[in-house]
Amino acid sequence: MGKAMNIQRRSKLRNTMRFKLIVGVAAILVPLIVLLNFNQYYAAQVVRKQVAESNQSFITLYMNQIDGLLDEIDSFLINMVASDSNLLLLDRRQPEAETALLKVQLSKQLWNENSRNGAVDGFFIYSTLDASFIEAFSPRPSYMERVAVSGEVTRKLNASPTQSELGGRDWLVRQIDGSYYILRLLQAAPNTYVGAWVKADTLLIPFNLINLGENGFSLFSTEAGEPMLHAEVVREKQIDLSFASGGYSLSGGPERYLTVGERSRHGGFRLVALIPEQDILKGFFNLWSWNRFVSVGSILLIPLSLVLLRKMILLPIRRLLSAMNRIGEGHMQGIPESKASTEEFRVVNDHFNQMLSHIRELKIHVYEEQLSKQQAELRQLQTTINPHFYLNSLNMLHSLAAVRNYELIQEMSRCLSDYFRYIFRSHVSLVSLGDELMHMRNYIRIQELRFPDQLSSEIEVPSYLLNLAIPPLVIQTFVENAIKHAFTLEAPFRLSIHGKLESDGQVPRILLVIEDTGEGFTPELLQLLNEKRNLEREDGSRHGIWNAWRRLELLYGGKADLTFLNLHSGGARVEVRLPMKSFPEGEEGTPC
Repeated sequence: MGKAMNIQRRSKLRNTMRFKLIVGVAAILVPLIVLLNFNQYYAAQVVRKQVAESNQSFITLYMNQIDGLLDEIDSFLINMVASDSNLLLLDRRQPEAETALLKVQLSKQLWNENSRNGAVDGFFIYSTLDASFIEAFSPRPSYMERVAVSGEVTRKLNASPTQSELGGRDWLVRQIDGSYYILRLLQAAPNTYVGAWVKADTLLIPFNLINLGENGFSLFSTEAGEPMLHAEVVREKQIDLSFASGGYSLSGGPERYLTVGERSRHGGFRLVALIPEQDILKGFFNLWSWNRFVSVGSILLIPLSLVLLRKMILLPIRRLLSAMNRIGEGHMQGIPESKASTEEFRVVNDHFNQMLSHIRELKIHVYEEQLSKQQAELRQLQTTINPHFYLNSLNMLHSLAAVRNYELIQEMSRCLSDYFRYIFRSHVSLVSLGDELMHMRNYIRIQELRFPDQLSSEIEVPSYLLNLAIPPLVIQTFVENAIKHAFTLEAPFRLSIHGKLESDGQVPRILLVIEDTGEGFTPELLQLLNEKRNLEREDGSRHGIWNAWRRLELLYGGKADLTFLNLHSGGARVEVRLPMKSFPEGEEGTPC
């Protein structure tokens, strides 16, 4: 049925003038706008691809030069390991003079190679026998950089490097004191190592001469996409460097960059060029602005074509539908007075407002009748509690008179007088919590006189709650129920009443707890009570709890709560939660 209603609703929408006009204009404009923007997108893609391929060629060429340089360094180191007997002699224990001479010869050899190959930042030989570090370096690195690199190499070699780090053709990429370096390590003898190192900045110096645009730049990155240079710029502009080698991608925000790169054959790093898309498509941005202007202008034709229809028909119908929706939500507001587009809509608006006025008057009469009925029901529920134990009290007075216990007769008479004076105030819908607790002390005292040494009580409520307003006789219902169903003469019985202020995160509420030391509720009865079922029997008994719940419903509109449970130590517990409520003007409770 819901599917059929949706089909019918869509059918009505398709038959409206607004829908047909929009579809007609859109059928002409949308294909033109799509074609215009597609041509622009395709042209931009072609330009990006051409720029990427052009720069890819430069990057591949320069990466080949870098790999060629690394090949030359590898060849020198491998030849030195294979043919230089001084390295084997350095690996043995020699007299100090001979060892010093060997180090001088090896150092001279490194310096000669360093002067011949100016692209390398440093060569080194390290012996673990005496922790000696022989090095030759170019003038580019500072003293602190040389110390940092030598320290990293020393720690690496003393930590027993793996064969993959000492063999093969791969150079190692290491970050030392915030800068990236490319290291080459070879083992010449069991205790002797040779190697070379180059700072990433050094390898990039010649490539900086290539024009990458006004804001373009180049850098090296690891295979994981971590920038070895310009790391702050890459993070700030949100550029992704994890694209595939030999390809290109667009990333970054809000300014996008065309990124192209090439992986080295000798190490886990890439050479990457980043070119701002704005520099590539500088001429296209003006075309995009024009296309955007044409697209927006074309789209504006749709609402412009609806202006006349909206003014003559759509707006009056919308005001009428809006008024109907407000009525459905319970807001009895008519259509605001305004100049109608046509005489027909003016007549419709006048008749609609007149009809709404009649409905509003009828609703007020029905509401007043329901309110009067609710107040009568509340008074009836309240009066059913009044003479609950009237006959038992008279029988007790008769028994006390028979034994001539005049002192107890006087106390009992005073308690009964106060008790009935309080419960016969059926016209009072709210009393103070202090008055209600005073009445409960009086009621429990009557029961203590009836059952001396068998019944005791405890009432603890903070003084700042005593002036709050609650319905009368709410607590008594559950105290009476406890004495009637849980109290026996076989064991002492104790009643306790506690109160406090609690909050559920929205509004504060009064929590009143009534506990006894009886046997507690049976599981079946406990389930019925928490389900708020009516327990009244055919003879009219067991109606007290239902009356109490019904009274709270009428007074608080569902915001009050009753909870019944059994204590682990035995006995029953009733929790009454009432919203904080002040006395209506002229209805404040008076002490009993």
